[in-house]
Amino acid sequence: MPLMHADRDPDTLLVEEMLAPPPLDQARSSLEYWERRRVMLPLYRRGARREAKEMAARWQLRVEAAERIRFECTLLGRMLRALGVSGVWLGRERVGKRRLLFFAWAVVPPRLKLVAGGVAAIWLIVALTVGGAVLFALSSAL
Repeated sequence: MPLMHADRDPDTLLVEEMLAPPPLDQARSSLEYWERRRVMLPLYRRGARREAKEMAARWQLRVEAAERIRFECTLLGRMLRALGVSGVWLGRERVGKRRLLFFAWAVVPPRLKLVAGGVAAIWLIVALTVGGAVLFALSSAL
């Protein structure tokens, strides 16, 4: 019979539960509340506006943590975690080209990065040389 949490200290379990991010819906509604509060407060209530801004930033981090946990529970998230890139997550929005490029670059072996950098440098040198030659030919023809 497997022991789930019977052998663990109840205080440790309580601390882990308290440190875990809140449910995603709750985190999003709290973030919306603090953002709305900051906008609604008059300008002369600087302390309250500062507090609302700080709380919105905290809740933004909690929303991101809850989204990360939700993503890591999916099949793709588990596969990425098995590959050792569990810090990479796609969030609730569609995957952008830039994020995919950063992820692809992160998993490319260092030697291949070096070769790609060399090819890009050579291509740049050739392009500048050809462009300079064309400009020189055009300027001398005039």
